[in-house]
Amino acid sequence: MKKGVVLFISLLFIAAVSLLIIKNLEDTDSYIHEQNSKFTKTQIMMYLNNAKDEIANVLKENEAQNSDKTDYREVLKEYTSKEFPIIMQDATITIRLEEYDKYNINLLKEKDEEKYKYLKDFLIRNDIYDIELLKKIYEEYAFELKDKNQINNKQLDFILEKFEKESYNTEILKVKDYIGFQPYDKKEISQNDKEKEIKFYELFVKVEYLKQFAKAYYILNKSGGVEYFEFSFK
Repeated sequence: MKKGVVLFISLLFIAAVSLLIIKNLEDTDSYIHEQNSKFTKTQIMMYLNNAKDEIANVLKENEAQNSDKTDYREVLKEYTSKEFPIIMQDATITIRLEEYDKYNINLLKEKDEEKYKYLKDFLIRNDIYDIELLKKIYEEYAFELKDKNQINNKQLDFILEKFEKESYNTEILKVKDYIGFQPYDKKEISQNDKEKEIKFYELFVKVEYLKQFAKAYYILNKSGGVEYFEFSFK
């Protein structure tokens, strides 16, 4: 049964990427034929969105087909933390999927220290001891936000950089990739991997075309729904 599930998900993932290639090629041919010009920012956004849609469909189909969540996660691990480049004429799309396994900085708003115990322990293990200062900076900054239950990557960076300046501790920037803002309570580092209940996935998409470059970052739930996204052009 497990081998069948593995084969099914493997074929589904390959099919999704193949569909992405075909769709993008069709979109490109049509666009060039009708407009006789190269990519616009709108076209690049379509590439980013297509990539997100195809991977979201993989997550959605896998979640629907599998009642055994352990098998589901184990199979998806074959495709996480790896870059999948899709190369076509004049363009390259790179996709990377990661399990979202981060400490939630929003727990610092809790008065009960037990609520952010795992975050505190993680920071102390990495020689970051002034937890009260970080909590103070977070609370002051979060108080000014319109949505007090959600911050974004830019705001998270601001909080950590402000802490680094005020505490004179550069270690915080070395571990910033392990700190997030989604409602996910990462446990101790010693926790058995199979005991983790992964609720979200990070999707990184890059599109390169001649001198144009764009990248997008999505947080998807395990059913493929978008919880957060941001993008930028260079």
